[in-house]
Amino acid sequence: MCRMAAYLGPAAPLAALLSDPPYALNEQAWRARIPGPTGVNAVNVDGTGVVWWPPGEEQGAPLRYVTELPPWADPNLLGLASRLRGTVQLALVRSATPGLPYGAWSVGPFVHAGVAVAHNGRIGGFRGAPGRRLLERLPDDLLGELGALTDSAALAALVAAELGAGRGDSPGRGDSRGRGGSPAGSRGPEDLAGALGATVLAVEKVCADAGERATLTMLAADGGRLAGVRAALGRDSHPLYTLARSGALLAASEPLDDDPGWVEVPDRHLVELTAAGTRHRPLDGEVP
Repeated sequence: MCRMAAYLGPAAPLAALLSDPPYALNEQAWRARIPGPTGVNAVNVDGTGVVWWPPGEEQGAPLRYVTELPPWADPNLLGLASRLRGTVQLALVRSATPGLPYGAWSVGPFVHAGVAVAHNGRIGGFRGAPGRRLLERLPDDLLGELGALTDSAALAALVAAELGAGRGDSPGRGDSRGRGGSPAGSRGPEDLAGALGATVLAVEKVCADAGERATLTMLAADGGRLAGVRAALGRDSHPLYTLARSGALLAASEPLDDDPGWVEVPDRHLVELTAAGTRHRPLDGEVP
């Protein structure tokens, strides 16, 4: 079980997620407070990643820093985190799934076409038939962008495909249809939460057909909004929380502090966080 957190609001240092709060990701990496579905708290020390949009650059491509080290072990990250600022941020500390690649290339969040995606969970049987079926759904260009063959990297690319990142009418893009024949981008770029929901439902179908289980809690961000989903197939879902405070919105695998305003996202729900506030909607009402 990885840990992830996101921020949307006035420009804030990356330390707002990584190190400043009492239960920041730097702390959750080795001493998480909420156990995973098995009741055991695994350490999350197989890498750290953060994606952010600096102030005034929300319409452009985000910046990304990834390392195979936990936050405190990277010689640069925490020093940079106190100086670098972003209006939208998404960060993760990784607990690697046995059998999947290790190293900085395998650490989320992953970015495609200006959308960052972080995943807390695993897809059962990803190295077998389920993984092959999911990769077949990707347009050629997004498949070619995968830097690591992991379930989390594939999920990020599938979300991007749902948002239309693989449209053939985009400059430099490939065929707008996945290898499995389903159209990419039918949802439109305005529905980030809907893209997460459609991806989850598609993955659940592939896993159910193969008799596999999956945990699929995710956060996604672009330059102006955050979205999340809490879901699982055949297991308890990993939790997700949100907080609105002082003109800022936060989402995290577990609360970053003891503020009583943290709200748990219900199981099998999507959450949207924009300048207008926070909104939940049921996942099972989505169209895959």
